[in-house]
Amino acid sequence: MSLAASSSSVERVVAVVAHPDDGELMCYGTLRKARQAGAVVTVVVVTHGANGVSVADAGTGRRLSEDEREKEVTAAWHGTGIQVVFLHLTDGALVADHGLISRVEAELHRLRCTLLITHSPRAANDHQDHLAVAAAAANAATRVPTCHTVLHGEPHAPRSGFNPSVLVDVTDVVDDKVRALDAHHSQGGRWYLSEQYTRHRAAQAGWLLRPAATADGRLFEAFETTLLTLTFTPAGEDAP
Repeated sequence: MSLAASSSSVERVVAVVAHPDDGELMCYGTLRKARQAGAVVTVVVVTHGANGVSVADAGTGRRLSEDEREKEVTAAWHGTGIQVVFLHLTDGALVADHGLISRVEAELHRLRCTLLITHSPRAANDHQDHLAVAAAAANAATRVPTCHTVLHGEPHAPRSGFNPSVLVDVTDVVDDKVRALDAHHSQGGRWYLSEQYTRHRAAQAGWLLRPAATADGRLFEAFETTLLTLTFTPAGEDAP
């Protein structure tokens, strides 16, 4: 699968995620690599995430403002050339109903999505918002004629049953991913935002699927796929 762009055929990669740190956790490196290859890249953040506070603040009654975490996302992607769109829904109670599916579908059409990245629909013990967004985005994508590929990113829920079949080599942007996750100050203390976890996860799928490359120091982001369209174009011609 190539993300190389031409003047008449540009990949438009859209990540649809539930919460303000999910894009960075799941596919920061992949989106950076897509952008470097010439793709137009957008992160659609469905909720404002105001119901999530740091480990230190848990139980203190502290509440986040609805724009606090959005500012952290903006800082995380600053300077990357990647657009961020906020749908401003309330986190914690998303349902893959007509309303959510319609909102996501409208964004995929507006952005002329060719490659969709979203959460895994199979991780039964994952956050309920992740599962709702996964179902809504996969449903919406079936009615977006430009969308040729759907990737589902690795959940950080333990014992999720995630079974990757797609790897993206993100070795040269892992340091940037660590810095992007550090921008989420309101979530301080969460283990899945730590540098140790980020680097461990970037290696573990590689050991399963590409052990020789991983032994050589390569790092990856991992995905399942429910749609992968391969188009073979004669040399010198642009893909449709």
